[in-house]
Amino acid sequence: MLDANTFTDEHVSKYLNQNYLNLKIDAESQYGKKLFSEYNGTGYPLLLFLDSQKNELERFYGFLEPELFLQKLIDIQNGKNTFPILQAQYDAGDNSAETMSILASKYAERGNDSLATILYQSIILSKNVSSKMFFEAKYFLSSQKLKDGITKELENYIKTYSESPYLKDAVNKLLRYYQKNELVENEVLYFKKYIEIFSDDPWFLNQFSWRMTELNLNLDLALKKINHALNIINPDVNGLASIIDTKAEVLWKLGKIDEAIQTIEEAILLDPNNDYYLSQKEKFKSNG
Repeated sequence: MLDANTFTDEHVSKYLNQNYLNLKIDAESQYGKKLFSEYNGTGYPLLLFLDSQKNELERFYGFLEPELFLQKLIDIQNGKNTFPILQAQYDAGDNSAETMSILASKYAERGNDSLATILYQSIILSKNVSSKMFFEAKYFLSSQKLKDGITKELENYIKTYSESPYLKDAVNKLLRYYQKNELVENEVLYFKKYIEIFSDDPWFLNQFSWRMTELNLNLDLALKKINHALNIINPDVNGLASIIDTKAEVLWKLGKIDEAIQTIEEAILLDPNNDYYLSQKEKFKSNG
């Protein structure tokens, strides 16, 4: 989605080319694995911003829309809220909740959970903490318990702070934990609850529907939800083909082979050079 939606934006590409030396590296290659380990990466895609001495200025993970991505580029260029600047402020005695909150998130992004935990614990006790900072600190501290196999604190966070801006992050983290540990009953229970709460999010609906195809469960509901996702999503959005592919997979699992082939052909029309969609079509035809 970064390639299709963000890096192709003319304002983003112009600013990148004028102000940065840009390099894209396959993190699964030998060289990529070395760098990922060297910089203590914790997820993909990892975007690193380094100075000429290879010191890290900033990082972030995942997808950002062009406007937000461009603002981050400008902030990094201007030294706003970069890791070295924030660390210097904190070392000089700036213990404000705002500084500690941003610095804690950067420690967490770097895999330094122990220092992030110390800062987040201080934030909760701070007198000038905003609700967003409080929710973020509580979310981080609750999710850390998953490392010890304790789900109760994150489950309580989700139940208690339904207004939290990190609610969807918390739900997704818990779902990933359930999946990794093969707690299928818990996973399905949470999915069923939150597809209603996040019913306006086509990507969450897509996530649910695809997971149901993997589990071969609730396929009729999965079809209903993926159809709803396709009804509410912007038809011009990048990544639409992947949602159509999910619908095709659900139809195939339901034994509706002709409909599955017809549906995957819609994805191929949107992305004709995608080998995966072509292989999907062959799979559906050979298993018809």
